[in-house]
Amino acid sequence: MTAIRVDPEAVMTLMKTAAEEIVMPRFRSLKDGEINEKDGGELVTIADLETEKWLTARLPDLLPGSIVVGEEAVFADKAIMDRLAGADPVWVIDPIDGTWNFANGRTAFAVMISLVSGGEVVSGWIFEPVTGTTVIGSRGEGVTFDGKSVRLSSDQSGGYIGTAARYLRERSELRTDIVREVYGPNCAGHEYVMILSGERAFSAYTKLMPWDHAAGSFLITEAGGYSGLIDGGRYNLARPQGDLLTAQSEAIWHQMRDIMADA
Repeated sequence: MTAIRVDPEAVMTLMKTAAEEIVMPRFRSLKDGEINEKDGGELVTIADLETEKWLTARLPDLLPGSIVVGEEAVFADKAIMDRLAGADPVWVIDPIDGTWNFANGRTAFAVMISLVSGGEVVSGWIFEPVTGTTVIGSRGEGVTFDGKSVRLSSDQSGGYIGTAARYLRERSELRTDIVREVYGPNCAGHEYVMILSGERAFSAYTKLMPWDHAAGSFLITEAGGYSGLIDGGRYNLARPQGDLLTAQSEAIWHQMRDIMADA
């Protein structure tokens, strides 16, 4: 894979500017007609659409020849997902992860971006506008959390607190000897931040859209954690299928994988 050089702080500056100018002025101030429902019941707000448009216009300037895959653009044109299988570097944008929370005045939402080359994530960013939390990581260069280097440890031995969707949560909750508490998904970006902060030991998802998980799962692995499909397959960003498990360590991943796997 050819090395890609992008100023990670320049990307975070764009994210913070978009949050300051577009997202936060709409927080708890959305008007009638500024919240709509997409297929499947997911919400989209004017802030999602304007933030994605704003970032899409500026990110390619940081890396000539790069292109963009955004959540809302893919909703409008499914063929845009094919860009992730091409040769050009791709910016993957989640303009507001946790839109339901944002639209309902709750604080757990995030702006997320990942940079993909050759089908693999090479850099990831998470910014939480309400708290100001920033997470930045690039392949081989580690991860910073609010400017400080973070390295995940594997010294836990049960009593895990995590996040899991659907049947993965049901299976986890049966093992009270190992798992203390399992929450349902609320905001993937925030849940990845909680793994990095040590508040959660794992997260497991059955819906694997790249804007939700490319940045977060990459940041966990780059910080010393572990992420992979429960069935052992490869997480294909362009054709996302399967169940994705991410954990503070490889040991915890294997322990939770054995619990969640369909026997």
